[in-house]
Amino acid sequence: MKINPESVKALCGENSEVVVYGFKIFKYLELCEAINDLPKMKALHSDDYVFKNEVFDKRQPYSMYSHFKYIINDLVLENYKKQQRGEPITPLIFVVGLDKEEYKTSRIAEREDPYDKGVTLTELRRCYKIAHEFGDQLSDVAEKTFKFVKLTPSTNGYELTVVEPFWKEKEWQQQWSTRKQSTQKQPHSENKYNYWRETYRNLISKSTVEEQKKVGEEKKTEGTSKIDTP
Repeated sequence: MKINPESVKALCGENSEVVVYGFKIFKYLELCEAINDLPKMKALHSDDYVFKNEVFDKRQPYSMYSHFKYIINDLVLENYKKQQRGEPITPLIFVVGLDKEEYKTSRIAEREDPYDKGVTLTELRRCYKIAHEFGDQLSDVAEKTFKFVKLTPSTNGYELTVVEPFWKEKEWQQQWSTRKQSTQKQPHSENKYNYWRETYRNLISKSTVEEQKKVGEEKKTEGTSKIDTP
């Protein structure tokens, strides 16, 4: 796949690393390879992403659904730390369209058959939850992290055209509300539904304290250096 390097640069800013998600029919893996072919750029997907935090619910058996969703948790948490340090954050490019083809946002709020469950739809729902359930500061980081794009052909190669997050559609909000009202949890499953949220909140709080401590120590060191300088 040929892509316009300038559209990648416009999306990633100062960061040379990016994580790529998306629908397979919209060629997100091909995009990942194309970005890796650009000078000084590194693109990761779910197969080569390395976790930096203990975000998993270790009580639950491994599933690919959880693995893909927890990458999103981990990336946004790392970006939260980076923003506190004043460092550029790593974008998550989510490919949701190709040329004239686009996904239907209504599908994200639909109840799928458990035996015909789409991985990408669960990832999109996790993006929404991360962006809306953990306070304003994390929401700000999530909004900067998630870059929903459509691949648009041009003479310079595919352009990464940014599209609005699906949750800004009023119709989708209504569909999501209907989904939540129809939620039927399995008996004794409450801890499973709450555990990842509680764990994530604790990680956010811990990261806030740790980063504030680091900033304080750095300022203290800078102040000492100025005093010692003749």
